[in-house]
Amino acid sequence: MKKILLYAGIALVLVLGLTLPMAVSVMAHGINGSKYRDPDAEPYNIGETIHYVMTVGNPGNNTATNTLVNIWDTLPDGSIHYFVEEGQDPPLVQTPGQSTNFTIDYVVDSHDFEWIVPTVGPPYWGVRNTFRAEGVDSDTLPVVVLVEDVAEVILPPVGGEAFPVNKLSILVPWIALGAAIIAGAAIFVRRRHVRS
Repeated sequence: MKKILLYAGIALVLVLGLTLPMAVSVMAHGINGSKYRDPDAEPYNIGETIHYVMTVGNPGNNTATNTLVNIWDTLPDGSIHYFVEEGQDPPLVQTPGQSTNFTIDYVVDSHDFEWIVPTVGPPYWGVRNTFRAEGVDSDTLPVVVLVEDVAEVILPPVGGEAFPVNKLSILVPWIALGAAIIAGAAIFVRRRHVRS
């Protein structure tokens, strides 16, 4: 009986230790963000412009004021554009119910393509854009929002712009894994053949 109580106590401590920090982090602050393309012309061809619109806001039911010190967007080519940067720009202060929009354009380039494998639906080539804002609220609790967008793109036609070889490098680990499996199977078969 004592062992059962001991194990039950350990299990309770583990459950509370794992769930309480998550519950506190969810309830600790209020911030929201969104991102969309205007207009949305997916899938995009090389050379077309994607117009991103990002929003960061302080929810109306929040009681704290948010002070955002870093707000930036990472474009598909890896370049970073700061809308607000700590030490460079004044922070963005938002009272409950306030929101702010930001916009940025990106011209589709085949060198930025990624092979996207969604949890639902077939895989496709796309370009990834990430918007992030961070700061603190009036209770000095951290507020962070991260919004990601992946837009489907169209491969160039045969005879058109060559697809970048560096993006095909994502296949190398799979080819290596396949080769290792085949080599392992061949060694296994050979050893069994030698034993018999």
